[in-house]
Amino acid sequence: MKISNELKVGLTIIIATTVFILGIRYFEDLPLFKTTYDLSAEFDNAGGLIPGNLVRVNGVTVGGVNGVQISRELGKVLVKFHVNRDISVTEGSYVFVSGIDALGAVRLDMILGPADAPLIPEGGRVTVNTETGLLGGLSAKAPGMIDQFSHVLEGLDTVLSEAGTMLSEPGSDLRKTLRSVESSVSELESMLAAERGRVSSILLNVEEATGSINTLASTNGPAITQLIADLNKTITSLDGEIESLGKASRNLDLMLTKINEGQGTIGLLVNDPSMYHKMDSTLNSLNLLMTDFKANPGKYLGEMKLVDIF
Repeated sequence: MKISNELKVGLTIIIATTVFILGIRYFEDLPLFKTTYDLSAEFDNAGGLIPGNLVRVNGVTVGGVNGVQISRELGKVLVKFHVNRDISVTEGSYVFVSGIDALGAVRLDMILGPADAPLIPEGGRVTVNTETGLLGGLSAKAPGMIDQFSHVLEGLDTVLSEAGTMLSEPGSDLRKTLRSVESSVSELESMLAAERGRVSSILLNVEEATGSINTLASTNGPAITQLIADLNKTITSLDGEIESLGKASRNLDLMLTKINEGQGTIGLLVNDPSMYHKMDSTLNSLNLLMTDFKANPGKYLGEMKLVDIF
């Protein structure tokens, strides 16, 4: 059976058209034999999105970006995208741009809303989350971070250059400091080398003393234990005596305070001069009376009866 040229041409055109359409859908990340679910979102900044970028849900690719254009009416970026029909995009779902624009790895991530919420109609708008992900935040901060890193490198280069200049000058402070450190290290090494035998002897004596202490502790363990117990008792008794002495000292301080404040007889005598003078006068009078009594006892006894005396 011969096929006519017209039929061959027709079949070729049909096959070519089919391959062309399937190729376009494949490169646009569209299902080859399924219809898609078209949606849109309004962004203040597209963040490097371009047609063909992936749309992902929970890390799984479910669609792609169809177009990115500026809306003159809204003054925002209108992003149109599609997802597979088996994805239920309900109200409460939102999208955000993630990835790093500088690396060309930008995508549109979508978080689905509650499963029992109404579906967003085809061609409807999905809410945009203005908070970008970690990579998006790093991408936004990358220029500033690069500038800061550049300033740090410039400062480090300046410091290294100055250090190199100082090292190359024989009379620089850095060279003097390094020579001083080198000299100190050399002196320390010489001293350690000269005293090595003495240090070894000291360590040996310490080791022997430690061994003697261990031997003494092992052979006289009970006696040392008893000595420590007696010492603890003595210390406890001494603590009690110190506490008693502290109480006595506090009582003495209290008594001296009362005397200084003029309380009691001693306080009055110490702080009131008139009391002292009166007592001194009384004592002088009594002394004169006793002196006169010794000198002239008859003067006083003559007026007394013997019965009154005894």
